[in-house]
Amino acid sequence: MFEIASKLESLNLSFALVTIVKTKGIVPRKSGRMVVLPDGSSYGTVGGGDLERNAIKETQLAFKAKENRYISHKLPKGEVEMVIDLVKMNRKLYIIGYGHVGKAIGKLMYDCGYSIHILDREEKVCPYAAAIKIANSWDKLLEGIELDEDCAVVITTHEKEEILKHLDLSKAFYVGFLSSRAGAIKYEPNYFVPMGLDIGAENPEEIAISVAAEILKTENKKSGVSISRDIRKCILVRGCGDLATAVMIRLHNAGYNVLGVDLEKPTQIRRNVSFAEAIYEGEMSVMGVKAKKINNVEERFDLWKDSIIPILVDEKLEKLNEIKPAVIIDAIIAKRNLGTKLDMAPLVIALGPGFEAGVDCHIVIETNRGHSLGQIIKKGRAQDNTGIPGLIMGYGKERVLRSPCKGVFKGVKTFGDIVKKGDVIAYVDETPILATIDGMVRGMLRSNLEVTEGFKVADIDPRGEGIKYNEPSDKARAIAGGVLEAVDSFFNRAM
Repeated sequence: MFEIASKLESLNLSFALVTIVKTKGIVPRKSGRMVVLPDGSSYGTVGGGDLERNAIKETQLAFKAKENRYISHKLPKGEVEMVIDLVKMNRKLYIIGYGHVGKAIGKLMYDCGYSIHILDREEKVCPYAAAIKIANSWDKLLEGIELDEDCAVVITTHEKEEILKHLDLSKAFYVGFLSSRAGAIKYEPNYFVPMGLDIGAENPEEIAISVAAEILKTENKKSGVSISRDIRKCILVRGCGDLATAVMIRLHNAGYNVLGVDLEKPTQIRRNVSFAEAIYEGEMSVMGVKAKKINNVEERFDLWKDSIIPILVDEKLEKLNEIKPAVIIDAIIAKRNLGTKLDMAPLVIALGPGFEAGVDCHIVIETNRGHSLGQIIKKGRAQDNTGIPGLIMGYGKERVLRSPCKGVFKGVKTFGDIVKKGDVIAYVDETPILATIDGMVRGMLRSNLEVTEGFKVADIDPRGEGIKYNEPSDKARAIAGGVLEAVDSFFNRAM
């Protein structure tokens, strides 16, 4: 059994080792091991009969799930517990055309743990190949070859059309062709033609490195960019309200590492679409993207790895030197600059009025509703703040409710509630706040916060039923699009 396991291991062929680790009562064996292959064939024994058949069945399920298992099998008067250890995963590389390049790729991918399967029309020798098939015609050579999602295929011959005619490549997770750039156009877009990452490779060994890296990148669903550069693609967003959240979601979905910072007690009213809520609740999800509060900047790396946006309390950017972002986005929407400076990062973007591009930031994004919403401004300012919210169904300032006095806010209505003009929607201490128009409550300040007279506490949308109050607004999305365009342009030039 161990000789077989050693042979399989030396060829990178997939197998599992099933071992008895504990028994109770009357059992066929107190100890035992067996080697099991993905097709169910086995060597050695753990006791035979139903016990062994069940162990083989569970091992095949472990192969499909690609994870080890601990199983228990009950007998009439006993019990056997076993560990299923996947020693080699099912990773296959088919090399069609074993010339200089194919040979270099095969050696490198063998060292990476792939079983190597060689297909050629001339006699070939490879001591570490799991299989070598030789035939003088493509139909015979490719006959019986069935690919699956664990297979990568590398084609180095000039007779590519013949191969495509006789082999179904659709299930392989990677299909690469040795080709010129000009020859790439006619092939399916999901094929890698020419194969390999652009590292300036010329000789077979260099080409092998570029192809191996591309195969591993594809298998592991990674970006393939430099790790050091990827870590430095950090974007810090000041403010985590609804507009900032839309920006963070857009950048996050585009593959950037985003970090949000805000006050210890944020006062946004569209809380259900604001990552600032994570500061109170620990975490917050908007449009399927999760944000989580962190207590120190080191925690951001683990969250980025898990595709989560970290949120940090850092009103005055005291942690800026630790974070060292490539981009800073001021999304506080305070209508004035609260300390953002041009030299804080290689690219500084500010949303809305209060900033001048080229003076205290590199780019200003227009936030005023209208034809220019989301526009990238590289010189000058955004449109002045009118102090009047954009019109919806003819309503502007009536949509926004403000505190009638100083005190502690207490909400009565919540997001999505339909209200009529005159309904009580909240209180400041004992003073009621009444709805100014009919519509749907779209924004509501968190209860138990202290407010001053005139403080914005709620927002009513006159369109009423059917409004997607739990998604970023059209305005927020337009602004986010402008930010993403500016950021993409910056990194494309920098890289």
